[in-house]
Amino acid sequence: MSRFRDTDDDEERLPEHFKRIGYDADTQIYTFEDTSTGRIYESAPGNRYGILTPAGEPRDPAEIEAHNAQIRKGNREAVRTMLPFALLAVVFLLLLFRFIYGGSSGSEAEVECGLGGKAIHVQAGDTCWEIAKAYGLEVAGLLALQGNGGVDCDKLQVGQSICVPA
Repeated sequence: MSRFRDTDDDEERLPEHFKRIGYDADTQIYTFEDTSTGRIYESAPGNRYGILTPAGEPRDPAEIEAHNAQIRKGNREAVRTMLPFALLAVVFLLLLFRFIYGGSSGSEAEVECGLGGKAIHVQAGDTCWEIAKAYGLEVAGLLALQGNGGVDCDKLQVGQSICVPA
């Protein structure tokens, strides 16, 4: 309830012989009737009281353009307000994807094995020692093969390529 009860009613705010008869929520226009003449009037969009214009009269093009310019300005301000948050969200997502999908440093790429060597993919549970023994080598011999220069036995990953004798 308002502090000023005497200005709550339409009778206190509208001109004499006027009464409110409707409201269009889509256009935010109130409709009023002059009970002495029977003519219908409309308020400006978004205003409950203020300047009343006869219903059906077109709006002034300058007024329409000023209203549209105000809307465009409001849209630009809203975008400028949200831009830092959107930028933070994009940076966070990029870092998240890099962390999830970029954890390996390119070890999935095929390696170039020297003459007499072939590339195999590390399976789950494989170790350098098991791979070397399967091909009749010591771990030092496996790591000495051409193409295995960047292999770290402590950080073998499933799907990583490693060179072995053919």
